[in-house]
Amino acid sequence: DITTSDETLTVAGDMSEDAQGVRRAPEDAGAALPLTPFPELIEVEQEDLYRPALDVPVGEEGPEGSNGVRLEEANSIDSASLAGSDGDKRLTNTSGMVFVQEGCFVMGNPMDDSFEDEVPAHKVCLGSFFLDAREVSQDAFSEVMGLLKNPARFQATGLPVESVSWYEAARYCSLAGKRLPTEAEWEYAARAEGVGLTWAGTGSLEDLRAFAWMKPNASGRTHEPGALKPNAIGLYDMSGNVREWVADWFAEDYYSDSAFNDPQGPASGSDKVLRGGSWDDLPRYIRVTYRVRLSPVFKNSRNGFRCALSPEAFNYTIK
Repeated sequence: DITTSDETLTVAGDMSEDAQGVRRAPEDAGAALPLTPFPELIEVEQEDLYRPALDVPVGEEGPEGSNGVRLEEANSIDSASLAGSDGDKRLTNTSGMVFVQEGCFVMGNPMDDSFEDEVPAHKVCLGSFFLDAREVSQDAFSEVMGLLKNPARFQATGLPVESVSWYEAARYCSLAGKRLPTEAEWEYAARAEGVGLTWAGTGSLEDLRAFAWMKPNASGRTHEPGALKPNAIGLYDMSGNVREWVADWFAEDYYSDSAFNDPQGPASGSDKVLRGGSWDDLPRYIRVTYRVRLSPVFKNSRNGFRCALSPEAFNYTIK
């Protein structure tokens, strides 16, 4: 049942056991969702299914295949809060995510072999966040997005989803109650909370094959996330396998004007940033500092993603 007032949308009834990351509620439980500034964006994705943290940015229509989501740069609707009964519970599932502790680090590449958009190296401080330990898989993507057709070129249930646009990646994370990481968050996590290694997990080219799927060892295809070694905080495939969309717009000179605390990237742009390199790249292009710029509608088999979550996004209570 759904009832509304001027400020609140109330939803009551059973929750599906298939709901992503949501604990089953008592049969008589209800939830009150404060209406966002953009009430037209509240959608019922599936009967009896509630997905927490409806965090859908607003803007232009997404490309064909993005289910008509209206997305723009990281301007997002505040996550919904819940009211009901049965004690204090977290409703967003952080299973499969790594907690990345707050801290400061030097972002960018101070070495002589840096590319123009990797400099200047600059200090950045970030709050704590969660990040998916593995890249999003094809089966998870199809389930959450409600797709009958798998978009990936290299198709298998456990392989990372690829051939998805930035819009589709952002849509998935939103439906899962998460978001795309910022570029700074991604690099900080890839560096294992700021450690100055060249690649995620190692600074040794000789050891790199143990941590990353790349052109020399990937046999021309993606591989199951988590098959190789993780970095020091438990994140897999931050170098290689598939490039990963992040939230930020791209600007080549942004590092010269980046915010010190929790930078969010340029306010606008024409391209989005991808990080981490892919199965088809040489070691130089899977470094933790290497940046790729592509149109947010672009898709190919090198591009995938993983999601992030801010701690405050899941501190909902059932009273």
